[in-house]
Amino acid sequence: MTDQEWQDLGRRAVACKHWRWLPGMLDSDGTRVLAIHATGDAVVMLGYIHTVKPTLLSPADLRDPATLGCLLALVREAHRDPCWQSLCFGDDTWAIEGSDYPTEAAALVAALEAAP
Repeated sequence: MTDQEWQDLGRRAVACKHWRWLPGMLDSDGTRVLAIHATGDAVVMLGYIHTVKPTLLSPADLRDPATLGCLLALVREAHRDPCWQSLCFGDDTWAIEGSDYPTEAAALVAALEAAP
């Protein structure tokens, strides 16, 4: 996938009704979320520790392993299924509910979008 396709996928993820920033996630500008305040503000590392509104973060960087793991946790929570998983085939495609995706991140975003 191109950088633009990754950016678009990150935007789709953040636009989902079940999306929320979790500690450990990375945005596409390289800002790591360290914690979330009770107010919903994100504590981030910007060369120093800073608090920002989550809406000020760039799209999620779904190439980051921690962010991808958090996305999986959001999908499981949204589907109310702690064992939910996508399937990887030997040709590096990922499948959920009869559809194939080029990356695990794309499959997870589709699952988050489809969550009730």
